[in-house]
Amino acid sequence: MKQLFCILALLFFMGVKVEAVELYTEDFPPYNYITNGELVGIGPEIVRALAKDVGEDPKMTVLPWVRAYKYASEKKNTGIFSIVRTPKREPDFQWVGPLYAVRVGLYTKSENKHLYSGDREENLIQARKVGSVAIQLGGAGEELLTTLKFQNLNPILNVSKSLFLLLKGRYDILETSDVFMAYMAKEEGVLMSAVSEIAVIGEYDMYLAFSKSTSLETVEKWRNALEKYKKKTNINNPS
Repeated sequence: MKQLFCILALLFFMGVKVEAVELYTEDFPPYNYITNGELVGIGPEIVRALAKDVGEDPKMTVLPWVRAYKYASEKKNTGIFSIVRTPKREPDFQWVGPLYAVRVGLYTKSENKHLYSGDREENLIQARKVGSVAIQLGGAGEELLTTLKFQNLNPILNVSKSLFLLLKGRYDILETSDVFMAYMAKEEGVLMSAVSEIAVIGEYDMYLAFSKSTSLETVEKWRNALEKYKKKTNINNPS
């Protein structure tokens, strides 16, 4: 105890801050998800590599997206991943990234694809007329589709059931990424031919984002670690 006290006292007088980072994410396979009690996916893989470089062993907590976002934006020394950087979210965080990119589109049951036989703009016009377009509660999809004049959005909490509910007709269209759709089709034991992509919304970069109250010194360490990671892996956008 005496030795520990001396070390802490020395750090204090040297002006060194001892700050532990806590990171939040969601259960959103295959980007970040729990399997056999372990958090895995492309997001955790990259973040752990960065943490090792900065000398951190951050606690990673999986929460519903809305709560994860709230905690990460309000608490000091906290961050969130994997998050799309949008104009509405921009002032809430200090951004580290991009980590990787995702391709987002609108999907419907294949039996309904005849309703969307035009080009992208024509299909978006048709999609604005249907009863319900499912988006993740608190996710970037609401902001993205609102900018495209959608007023028929249906926020859903449990995205792991989104494909199942789409095929059951609970909503007309699902907004999600192609990778998530392929993963869930495999999980549900259905062919990808059961759904049809009717329009591409865009390709978006995913980030690690820290609360505004987290020190800039901490954020810069993670940014530098990401630059080193990209050079080491010889890629600009891990995916």
